[in-house]
Amino acid sequence: MIQGQQDIRDAYRDETVAREYVDRRFREPLGAMLHALQLARMRGVIREARPARALEIAPGPARLTVDLASDLPRPGVLVDASAQMLAEARERLTAAGHTGWRLVQGDAFLLPFSGPFDLVYSFRLIRHFNDDERARLYAGIARLLRPGGLLVFDAVNERVARAIRERPGSACQHYDALLTPERLANELRTAGFQIIQLDPVQRHYSILYQLQVLVAPRSRRLAAVTMGLVDRIPGGQPLEWVVTCRRT
Repeated sequence: MIQGQQDIRDAYRDETVAREYVDRRFREPLGAMLHALQLARMRGVIREARPARALEIAPGPARLTVDLASDLPRPGVLVDASAQMLAEARERLTAAGHTGWRLVQGDAFLLPFSGPFDLVYSFRLIRHFNDDERARLYAGIARLLRPGGLLVFDAVNERVARAIRERPGSACQHYDALLTPERLANELRTAGFQIIQLDPVQRHYSILYQLQVLVAPRSRRLAAVTMGLVDRIPGGQPLEWVVTCRRT
């Protein structure tokens, strides 16, 4: 299992991993659904907050920012420990016609900025670290955010994910912190943040996964449409949340 700062950094310092990251994880219906839900929430945050200065930590190949750049009032900053990911991000932003973004190679635990930022967002990063490491990440982000500034990130729901990870033959390669809403709220409160909103992502995950396995190989479109209908069914614990919180 990939776990800890060094392992995670090394896992993404590979040109092939960087080049194929989006296609491998976010093109098939289940991954595309995750991307769309994260993107929708980020657009809502940007529309409401209109942040003058935005920072994305660990953008990878700018998966979200390529789609968000036009929504932000002005270009922001991307920081990633992987030069390979930043090269891919730069290429994708340029191809999409987004100029003016500042791309910085740096450590998420030693952010090389003084701030203040109005918005910090980070996906597929904070979740991969243990309690002490998450506390350090929160502290570094709080230092850069103005009072009232927003942090948006993803967190994994223990009530759903634990059963998935404990199945025989589970293919989970990365460590993920498995959290409840109560534990998440407590650790953010301790770090100086207040949760504003938890947006559920991929409810009824066992059904969604079966659609990915059984239907998507035959018809990606049918799988995507059916997944969208399933996700709208009321109730059901989500696999993840998009967490929006405010620096107090």
